[in-house]
Amino acid sequence: MNRHIYRKLTEKQRSQISSLFSECTGDLSGPDALSLVLPDEESEEEDTFYALYYIEDSPVSFLSLFCPDGKTAEISGFTHPAFRNRGYFSVLLKEALTEAKKTFDEPEFAFQALSSDPDTAAYLRARGLSFSHSECLMVKDIPEVPAVFSGDPLSPVRLVPSSDRKLLARLHETSFTEEALPVQGYIDTVLADDQTTSYLILGEDETAVGLFHLTNDGTDRIFYFMGLGIVPTLRRKGLARASLIALFQALPGSSRLYLQVSTENEPAFRLYEGLGFQIETKLDYYR
Repeated sequence: MNRHIYRKLTEKQRSQISSLFSECTGDLSGPDALSLVLPDEESEEEDTFYALYYIEDSPVSFLSLFCPDGKTAEISGFTHPAFRNRGYFSVLLKEALTEAKKTFDEPEFAFQALSSDPDTAAYLRARGLSFSHSECLMVKDIPEVPAVFSGDPLSPVRLVPSSDRKLLARLHETSFTEEALPVQGYIDTVLADDQTTSYLILGEDETAVGLFHLTNDGTDRIFYFMGLGIVPTLRRKGLARASLIALFQALPGSSRLYLQVSTENEPAFRLYEGLGFQIETKLDYYR
C-alpha cells in the first residue's frame, strides 16, 4: 500500500482514475458536466494537484485539489466501494491539506460532494463541515411546438450571433463586475470553440443590453447555455427572462438545453426554475 501526490498524471493514471470514478458513481444520467473533479489535461501545474492511494498497482482512493485563485481550494475525491471505511481517503486528505497550505499560503477549503452520494455528505458532516451551497446542472426540454409564455411581450429583445471580440469583452466586463476571470482571455477561448456561438442581446432600440454563449454538441439536439449577462443599469426589467424565451423559440424542436447555476445566485436560480428548468445533477459544497 502506498500513496503519492502528483502535479501531472500519466495516461495510465487518468484511465485508472476514470475507471475508479465509474465504479464509485455507477451510471450517471445526463452529461457529466457536474461530476466530481476529474484530471484536466489543460490544468496549470501550480493550481492543481492529485493524491492517489494504491493497493498493489491499482488506485483505490483519489483526491483532486484545485485552487485557481490561490485563495479557495476546492477538494473532491472518491474511494472504491470495496475499500471504504478504512481511512484511505482520510490519509490522502490530511496530506493534501498539508501540501495545499504550503503551496497556497493558508487557503480556505471547499469540499465537493454529489448530492446523490449520501456517504460523502455524511463523511464531511462527521468532520464538522457545514453545507454551503449547491452547483446545479439544470435541463429544459424544448417541445416540438414552441411553448407560449403568457404575459410576456412578443419580442422585447432580439438575439444576434456575434464574433465581435471587443464588444463581447466589453459587455462581459460590464455585466460581470465581480468576475475574476481575465475577460479577454475568456472571450478568446469562447470564440475559438467551433461548437460555441456568442450572442448579443439587443433591446428595443437595437443597442446591446447583454450577451450569452451557446454550445451545440454537434447533433442540434443538445445545447449548453452559459455566460448570460445583462448590463447593470438595465437589470430587473425582464430582459434575462425575455432572452431565454427568445432562445427557446429559436432552438430546434425536441432538443434539450442545459445550464449550470449556483444556488448562491438565487435570482438566476429562481429565474431558470420559473422557466421550467429541472435539476438533473447537484454538486454540494461544504466548508
